Amino acid sequence: MFPTYFCVAQQDPIVSNYHLSSSLFNPAYSGLHNRFIVNSTIRRQWRGLPGNPKTNILSVTSSIIKNMLGAGLVVNQDEIGITKTTNLNAQLSYQIPLSSNQIFSFGLQGGFTSISHDQVELNLRFLDDPDFLPISQSATAPNFGAGIALMSDDYFIGLSVPRLISADFNDGLTNNTVYKKHIYAMGSFIRDFTPSFKIKPTALIKYVNGSPISFDLSASLLYDNKLWMGVFTRDFNTQGMMFQLILNGAYLIGYTIEVPTNSYIKAGYITHEIGISIDLAIFKNQDVYLRYF
Repeated sequence: MFPTYFCVAQQDPIVSNYHLSSSLFNPAYSGLHNRFIVNSTIRRQWRGLPGNPKTNILSVTSSIIKNMLGAGLVVNQDEIGITKTTNLNAQLSYQIPLSSNQIFSFGLQGGFTSISHDQVELNLRFLDDPDFLPISQSATAPNFGAGIALMSDDYFIGLSVPRLISADFNDGLTNNTVYKKHIYAMGSFIRDFTPSFKIKPTALIKYVNGSPISFDLSASLLYDNKLWMGVFTRDFNTQGMMFQLILNGAYLIGYTIEVPTNSYIKAGYITHEIGISIDLAIFKNQDVYLRYF
């Protein structure tokens, strides 16, 4: 007789390079800047650990119709062990200028979540375990989400629920809820630190029912409007450093390294994340300039 365990965890993909592309978890971010933005993130979490999480994200967002609306498409794939999850969401947002340097945005998104389990890849102790037959299973569920954001020249605030409905996975024997409603709250501001440096503290709070509140706290320095350098912690269990190089105010290449410090994941399992962002002015009324959020 073997003991059984129950565990809960955040189900959305974790990323660190969200500072300049929040459309992954907030549809109100799409079109908030008057430009066309392409962002890609590749994350390999806990390298060296068998079945470690692997995340790939691609987002394309743009302002449209005289910069009054925003539209976007976000695709992300998450792989953990034998489980692969793909999310595709189309986003639409509406911007309301509150003053010459303040914009309020409301966004909606809709799409689907697809999840698959390939139990053929399992290395079982008992090959005849009826709960782990060597089969592949998959399911797809619709998704809808919403978010709001407020941005000025020196601060950003956002609140979103990117998944308003739960996604269930039915393998013919049991019915499990594989995705629950997640709530995200983000706040950030930027200030001059010295003539050459600007400082930007950021906080991202994540909550899902049944799991503890998770938070990311970071502080970044922008040197000469060309290089971001920062440190962060996630729940005080993971520490990391981030670097982002800005080219011509429109192209950004970022790298993040994370090191876990709790007893559950050994410090040797380091996480690497690479992000690339391209800002373009391809439509009328669009403009490209250095953005801080």
